[in-house]
Amino acid sequence: MKFYGVRVGRQPGVYTTWQACQKQVSGFPNARFRSFQTRQEAELFVKGMANALSVPHTPKRSPSKTRLANDGIHIWVDGACLQHAKGGMRFGWAYLVIQGERELHRASGNDIPENASQYRNVAGEIMAVLQALTWCQAEGISAATIYYDYQGLASWVEGTWKTKTPLTQSYAMSVQSLGIELTWVKVKGHSGEAHNEQVDKMAKEAAGQEAVVNMG
Repeated sequence: MKFYGVRVGRQPGVYTTWQACQKQVSGFPNARFRSFQTRQEAELFVKGMANALSVPHTPKRSPSKTRLANDGIHIWVDGACLQHAKGGMRFGWAYLVIQGERELHRASGNDIPENASQYRNVAGEIMAVLQALTWCQAEGISAATIYYDYQGLASWVEGTWKTKTPLTQSYAMSVQSLGIELTWVKVKGHSGEAHNEQVDKMAKEAAGQEAVVNMG
């Protein structure tokens, strides 16, 4: 069992599930949190007394040697946007984290900001990256490879595409502030690659569970 210490978030404290921790830190400016093997370590971290145990997460920190750093962390992301028969759209996001032959974590959801709905499936893909990297930060992962099928996900972060909208500007700044060393690998969507097909399916399933977002 893992314990998640939230030092800076909506409600600091110790949480026993990633989902509970995620609610406190996702989208919270300069959130500080991480996972521990014992409640005592998590409590010390929350109280600001964990320096002897580990290095807390700080935005824009240099990559360091952590438990899973540079050990083949691979993340597949995808988003979905489904047309509803009565008008409006449904949105979803999903990610899958693999290390070697072992699946570490997977998650999906449909919590797409309403003001991002105009970006359709790209909004879901952006959310998938942000959610995946937030999980990585909590787990002490300082380097990862992200597999994606929309070029903007990498290009906005790397600066080869200009961030011309509030959504893309916020996305690029958020990814950069996490301090995780990233390698981006573009894959062709719907090409039969197993992991890519899996996150595509997960994102569509999540979108199917969401209330319709009206586009007008």
